[in-house]
Amino acid sequence: MEKGFTLAELLGVIAILGIIALIAAPIVNNSINESDEKLYETQLNQMIKGAKSYYAEHLDELPQNNGDTVTITLKKLQDEGYLPLEANNPKTGNPLNPESTIRVTNNNGNFSYEVLENTLE
Repeated sequence: MEKGFTLAELLGVIAILGIIALIAAPIVNNSINESDEKLYETQLNQMIKGAKSYYAEHLDELPQNNGDTVTITLKKLQDEGYLPLEANNPKTGNPLNPESTIRVTNNNGNFSYEVLENTLE
């Protein structure tokens, strides 16, 4: 008697591996997309922290009156050392636009920071 697998056994193993791949592929894809989204949110938060650090040392540049806004660019934060020199958008893989802006608004003495996402690409 010869040793080895029959054609039916091999086809059965291939079918089982195919089913496992069909189940695992969407799970892996969703996991990658979720991690990209989390990285993107982390980068936005990092940009806001950089802006807060910048304005903590440059109080005179903050908006003085209620409702006033100022903006600062990603390039300025990078040039001043408040952010890493290079950052990529994890959603697209492209470098973030150095002219991306963070808007700071005076709300009765409380300052809100917002990354203007339409400037990121």
